[in-house]
Amino acid sequence: MDAFLQGLIEEHRHNKNGNTMIDHLLSLQESQPEYYTDTIIKGIMTVMLNAGTNTSAVTIEWALSALLNHQEKLERAKAKIDSLVGNDRLVVESDLSKLHYLQAIISETFRLFPAAPLLVPHEASDNCKIGGYDIPRGTILLINAWTLHRDPTVWDEPTSLKLE
Repeated sequence: MDAFLQGLIEEHRHNKNGNTMIDHLLSLQESQPEYYTDTIIKGIMTVMLNAGTNTSAVTIEWALSALLNHQEKLERAKAKIDSLVGNDRLVVESDLSKLHYLQAIISETFRLFPAAPLLVPHEASDNCKIGGYDIPRGTILLINAWTLHRDPTVWDEPTSLKLE
């Protein structure tokens, strides 16, 4: 992987006319070489690749796991897809708006098993109070989506797969 990423960096370093993330990182390397070494750039590229692939793969894995643990929901989803799409073709994007049960599966999977349970950090721009706690200006806050999505004051049976 290291050689592949280094090859991409070298390719962009020689072509210098693109407008990609790698090109931007290389321009930062020119102005701040101590912060943007090739090793750091390869690390950023790896994080971006993982964020773009692992989140999708993990979400699909959780959806399949949930359905395999609820055979009746799996059978209902299959019947809904078969009735709309049939067996002669694959589901296409334009089908999704008509597949409400499949949309519910996707939404519940995101709710129960968020790929990124801690949302992007936020910085308090001013002193404030959150949930009874005093938060000073400049404090970095993390929002725990996993906990919010399982809050029993918001959700009936918060850990159950509720598709109906």
